[in-house]
Amino acid sequence: MPSEVELEKMFNVSRTPVRQALKQLENDRIIYRVQGKGSFVSNRQPKESWTSMSGFRNHYSNDWEKISVRTIESRIMKSAHFSSILEVDESDELIYLKRIRYLNNQPMFYLEHYIRSIVPIEVYQEDLTFSSVQQLLKEKANVDITGVEDEIEAVKADPYIAGALQIPDSSAVLKGTRISYTQNKVPIELNIFHINTKTWKYHSHYQY
Repeated sequence: MPSEVELEKMFNVSRTPVRQALKQLENDRIIYRVQGKGSFVSNRQPKESWTSMSGFRNHYSNDWEKISVRTIESRIMKSAHFSSILEVDESDELIYLKRIRYLNNQPMFYLEHYIRSIVPIEVYQEDLTFSSVQQLLKEKANVDITGVEDEIEAVKADPYIAGALQIPDSSAVLKGTRISYTQNKVPIELNIFHINTKTWKYHSHYQY
């Protein structure tokens, strides 16, 4: 995008309204800003590729404004187990996130992410309501997710997950384990998610 100075001249306004407008566009995730480089239009993809397989696609298509997400924990961690899955050295730091995705302000997905440290953890902490890890990695590091592996099973929610999803303890939920890869089959992220199926069902649609 044009610089702040260029926008001032273009619209014949002062610096303050230009900065306010850019900040609002950033809050709406229409643009993102890189210090020292400027402002860039986001590659917003509400119908992200994972929604076709997660069953969330119809909601993304029809009820985008009713969907929200919140990061409830973010930290650096080390784990021999998860490092092995992501094919990095066990001494390497991983990014760990806990997030909840809502539909109509009701928790539907409880998500735990284990991510290679491609970008600093501060990037994930700038906006606790960012849409998806996939989109963030694309915008901040130009990393494209080109493939996933999913494992789905029915489990009973433990007390913590039940609390996060606002359902009774030991309720039946769908547990998904998803590994996301780049084009060269490099594992970038492990996402373990639990789905509240009381008011929402899992759907898959494939077209050949």
